[in-house]
Amino acid sequence: MNRFIRAVRNADLDAVRGLLREEPKWLAWSEEDGKNALHHLCGLDASGDPRKAANGLPLLKLLLGSGMDINAVHRIASGSAPCGFFPATPLWYAYTRGRNDALVSYLLAEGANPGNCQFAIAWNDDVEAAELFRRYGAEIDGGVFLAAYKWKRFAIAEWLLKHGADVDEADEAGNTALHHAVKRRDPAELLQLLLRHGADAEQANTAGVTPKALAEANNRKKALTLFAAT
Repeated sequence: MNRFIRAVRNADLDAVRGLLREEPKWLAWSEEDGKNALHHLCGLDASGDPRKAANGLPLLKLLLGSGMDINAVHRIASGSAPCGFFPATPLWYAYTRGRNDALVSYLLAEGANPGNCQFAIAWNDDVEAAELFRRYGAEIDGGVFLAAYKWKRFAIAEWLLKHGADVDEADEAGNTALHHAVKRRDPAELLQLLLRHGADAEQANTAGVTPKALAEANNRKKALTLFAAT
């Protein structure tokens, strides 16, 4: 770790200012995968360190005001991503790693792209963050509702449905949330939530099995009663 990044990670505002005056080249520095000072700063957990907590926002303002890219991408290798990596931005770091509300709010207000934190918000079952990001233009990513439901993050799953998520989006095996609800024997109120938002009990997965057929095969009488009522 170089001295500039050490100063950033120590939230040493005076040291960072001095280094930038001496060698502005640090503003363009990054690791091979794109990780730079903004990612290191926004990923700091300052919850137990009052100095880091106090200096985080001034440091962020200094780096952005000196010309660093608010949407700089750290390319985190990911076999599941179409391009082979996940594009981790300073905002993503501030929300997922630093858990720093002040930095998240500032980045959003300054125009940071709000669009790559949806799965993290879903994992955290964080309706408050979902509302905040939505106010700054975040749209609902495909697959995030189904992921939330499968993770049993039901508060955010319901929020996503209320804001336009597709209740019948399916995984690679063609299973919808309703398939998973029947398989897991989820309580009736969760089945009712899905059905209120238009879940299709006749939508077949890749094996040709519908949620209704699953309920019949597993003697899910309550589910069948709910399906018949829709």
